Amino acid sequence: MVEGKVSVALLLSDLSEVKEISSVFKKLGVIPHFYEDLKTFWSGTLERSPALCIVDVKKMSEGDLVLRDHPAVIAEEMPLLFYYTQNTEPLLVSTHHFYHLGVLKQSAHYEGPLKAILRRLNKISSLEQHYHMLKVTTSAQKEQIERLEVALREEVRADNYMSMVKSVCLDFENYRFEADFFKAIEKVFQGIDEIEEFSFLELSFNGQKLLSPVSHLKKFRNIPSLWLGQACTNGIELFAQNMATQVAIDIMGGDLVSLLIRGESSRPDKIIFIKSQNETFFNNFDWNMLEAYLNGFYATFKNKIDSPIETNKKFSSSFEAMSFVDQYLFGQTVSEVVNNKNIEDMRLVDLDLSSLVQLVLKKATNRFFWNRFSTEFINKLEIQTRIDFRFFDYGVANIGFMVRASDLDVFFDQLKDFSNRFQYWKYFEDSEGVLSQLVSPKVTMSPLSAHAYLSKVLKTEADLKEAVKDQKRAWTFIEPKTSLDI
Repeated sequence: MVEGKVSVALLLSDLSEVKEISSVFKKLGVIPHFYEDLKTFWSGTLERSPALCIVDVKKMSEGDLVLRDHPAVIAEEMPLLFYYTQNTEPLLVSTHHFYHLGVLKQSAHYEGPLKAILRRLNKISSLEQHYHMLKVTTSAQKEQIERLEVALREEVRADNYMSMVKSVCLDFENYRFEADFFKAIEKVFQGIDEIEEFSFLELSFNGQKLLSPVSHLKKFRNIPSLWLGQACTNGIELFAQNMATQVAIDIMGGDLVSLLIRGESSRPDKIIFIKSQNETFFNNFDWNMLEAYLNGFYATFKNKIDSPIETNKKFSSSFEAMSFVDQYLFGQTVSEVVNNKNIEDMRLVDLDLSSLVQLVLKKATNRFFWNRFSTEFINKLEIQTRIDFRFFDYGVANIGFMVRASDLDVFFDQLKDFSNRFQYWKYFEDSEGVLSQLVSPKVTMSPLSAHAYLSKVLKTEADLKEAVKDQKRAWTFIEPKTSLDI
């Protein structure tokens, strides 16, 4: 033992015995600290815990203080050795419930018993130190295992996110027959819990604005229309991409993923902004793979929607359509019998777009993209219904559809739903000016008779003329001059 590293506390009543015991420790290089009463012993051992405490069994209580209530005794952390004499031996009974190292009986020679006790104490101390080291090592290993488990979980989660994109792509395949690319995006993204918010911008038909579609999903964040200041004729230019990104960050916050969706141009037609629920998903999901897939997915939509309407889908004129309808009322002519042989059981459905025409006339200074609307409306309807039909337009306010009688009920309901949900506002140059305007198309049946259909349409035209006769014109018609005016 080395002095200064081992401390011994003595709480004895006989000073002569204190000297005898102290002399043994001094030979070992240890100077014991002597306490005269339990109170000073109590406070002294609280400040510094000794390596060994030799306590006289007569000193185990003093006034309100009782040795068994000492915090170190309760915690079984005080190395106690109880001193007794022949007369005080009965008091040892009260030590049976203590954790202690043994007892020391009054003797003329203390060196042997104390050395034996100290060897035992050293062994216990060594074992405690070894246990403490094992505990520290075990704790370190436990922490290391926990870190490895966390890393493994993160790695597994990262692998899951990497493979998750394949699942998302499979989900999109279920909506390949949607009539609108954005509707497919809506339906898939609303089912991905890791996506907190998303937004969508697309280039207007004249290339002068970025438009955000109308959506009622909680996850969707609408971005106001962005005037670009100059037309983007080859997709969304870099300056427009930067403008859109800055506005999206202002509205949705930072850490956004932007997916650039390209059509035929080198620049993108659309931009999708996505905000993640957590950083792990943001960092580990394969966004590049999703973007590449969506570009191909969008291409299939664009090809269908932009493709010219098949000639066998549309009657060459209203005259041809009326002649075709009259076959069912008056019968076939000789040439019709030769060309058509047996005619199918067909039905005529009329789509009345008078409310759209009224809106166009009301917004006379707001350009409407007629041809783009007509082509996309028919192509999207064909994708949505997946029912064979032929159609003809009577002016711009009515479209007639010829369908098989067996398909009538399904087609009628689908046309009604499709025409009511169609985003007519997209085809106005100033789309925000008509977002709040209601377009209410009417879908009705018509008898297979040119007379019946024309009576129906002409009445609609008369109603339309009456509704718009007082509207302000955006142009002035000037009568040409004749020789009589000169």
